[in-house]
Amino acid sequence: MFYSDKSVAETKRLNDDLEKRLYEFVSNCDDGKGDASACHSYGEWLAVVDKKYGEAAAVYKKNCDTKNYAASCFNYGRLLKKACNGGHIHGCHHLGLMYLNALGGEKDISKGIKAIDKACAAGEGGSCFRLGSMYLTSQSKYGLSRDVVKAKAYLELSCDANYAPACHNLAVMYKTGDAGVPKDDDLFHKYSLKTKALAEQNSGGVAGGLKVA
Repeated sequence: MFYSDKSVAETKRLNDDLEKRLYEFVSNCDDGKGDASACHSYGEWLAVVDKKYGEAAAVYKKNCDTKNYAASCFNYGRLLKKACNGGHIHGCHHLGLMYLNALGGEKDISKGIKAIDKACAAGEGGSCFRLGSMYLTSQSKYGLSRDVVKAKAYLELSCDANYAPACHNLAVMYKTGDAGVPKDDDLFHKYSLKTKALAEQNSGGVAGGLKVA
């Protein structure tokens, strides 16, 4: 079998064109500071050509967050949904936030809570804290009724996962008492001590940045 020089030349030209386009995407995107459409095209290149889904998601997310570029928000959501369905708990958490905040589509509170709850059930303390905070506030922008008992349950899961802000909120809750949760000095001290220990651990031995109740 013989291959013509023309075929080789065309292949080289095509590869050169592709390399040139990639360079233009990267250059015009300028690490997210440049043209939004170029950043989106670079994200598509990473996902479709290179199959680097994690890097593509990072490009889409930045383009969505900083430029509010709808196509990037949509593609980022698709990658998060794929990650969540595959058991990636951080993917579930961020997918839930996209549903709650109408990024890449219409707001869907039910799907948002379901995705974040899946991450919480898998041990993601930040997800449990997010849900606890949503039920704790008296004026939830998500249309939820205040439910202190449900909030407490999520905050306990979050604190068990060593998420310091949740331990702090539990300490405050038991210090003053709240609807359905009576004041309890022993639990107040328990969660205060854990908050302090986690704050010191996260700051290299100095309890700063997070006020102990």
